[in-house]
Amino acid sequence: MFSQNQFLTNQADFDNAMFLETPISVWRGNQYVDFGGVISRHDDEAVFISGGYFLKKEFGFKVR
Repeated sequence: MFSQNQFLTNQADFDNAMFLETPISVWRGNQYVDFGGVISRHDDEAVFISGGYFLKKEFGFKVR
């Protein structure tokens, strides 16, 4: 379904990554920010990973 290093860009990408338990890393621009993990939930504003959350407008989410 996903390619390695593919950015999640839309609602369906986030839904599928969560459903398939795809490991995700977190980026800000070209800079790696967090190892991430599996998405536990997401909404229009944020992605929740491993007990923390990251704002969608500030971070990018890439398939590991």
